[in-house]
Amino acid sequence: MKFRNSIVAENTSVLASSTTTFDLPVNPMSHLMLTMRFLNVTDEATLAQILARLTTIQVTRFGQQIFNMSGTDLHRMNMILLGNNPIVNNQVATDNAARYISLCIPFSRVLCNPNEGIGATQRGELKLQITLSASETDVDNVSFQVEAFEMLGANPKNYLKSTTLSYTTVSGVDNDIPLPLGNKYVGLGIFSTTVPTTTSYTTTAQKMRLLIDNQEYGYISTLWESLHGALIHRIGQREEYDASADNDDTNNYAFMDFAPTDNDDWLVETKGSTQAVLKVTAGDANPVRVMPIELVAN
Repeated sequence: MKFRNSIVAENTSVLASSTTTFDLPVNPMSHLMLTMRFLNVTDEATLAQILARLTTIQVTRFGQQIFNMSGTDLHRMNMILLGNNPIVNNQVATDNAARYISLCIPFSRVLCNPNEGIGATQRGELKLQITLSASETDVDNVSFQVEAFEMLGANPKNYLKSTTLSYTTVSGVDNDIPLPLGNKYVGLGIFSTTVPTTTSYTTTAQKMRLLIDNQEYGYISTLWESLHGALIHRIGQREEYDASADNDDTNNYAFMDFAPTDNDDWLVETKGSTQAVLKVTAGDANPVRVMPIELVAN
C-alpha cells in the first residue's frame, strides 16, 4: 500500500479575529498535521499563551462538523489519544524569535491505519477551518502549515469524530450533560475549570457517571482525582519543556476511556439508544467541556 504526505497550506497567514478555510485532499486520510508559526512579543510566550491564539479548529464534511476543538483542547487530546506531548520549538525569550508548534488532527485511533480514517471524498466536500483570537499581546505574525497523510488505495471502515460540548455547572448538584447518539464512543475527554491545585480539593467536575437510556454504563461512578490519575495508562511526558516544567499540562483534563487497548472490545454503542448523559456532580459553578470521541462508519 502507498501513502502520500502532501502540503495543503504552506505558511499561510491568518489574521487576528478571522477564520481561514482550506480545502482538504480527496483520498482516504489518516490525519492532518497543523503547524502554527509565530513570533514572540517582547519575551517568551508560554504554551498556554500560544495555544490560546487558536480559538477554534474545525473540519467539516458537507458543512457538518466532524472535528471541533480549541487549540488548547487539541493539544491535550493529542497527549491523551496519541500518548505524547506536542512541544514548542525554540524555547527562548527573545523578542520576535521564530517559533512553532505542531498539532495532530487524528481521524483514527492509531495513525496510518488503512482500516480507520476518513474515506475517499469529493473535491470541496472536506474543509479545515482555523479561527484565530484577537489578542496579539503574546504572539503575533501567525501563519500555518497544513499537511495531510493520505492512504492511497485504502478503504477505511470507520473514522474518529471529535467535537466539543460546553456546559456551565450548578454547584452541589448533579448536572446532566446530553451526549450525541448514533455512533460508538471511543472516549469522553473532560475539562474541569477548577481542579485541586491550591489548598482546596474543590473541583468543578468533582464526581461523574455515564448513563445510557437511564441505565448506569461503564463508569458507574468516578472521582476527578482518580479519573485524572488514570491518564497514566495513556500519556508519557506530561509537561512542557519551558518555564512551566514540573507542572502537569493535563491538570484540568480527564478521560473516560472506552478503547484502552485501541481495539473495539470496550466501545460504547449508542445506535438505537434514546438518551446518553454524562452526570457531573459539581464542586462549584463553572464551565465544563466534554469532548466526545466517536467512531463513525464511512
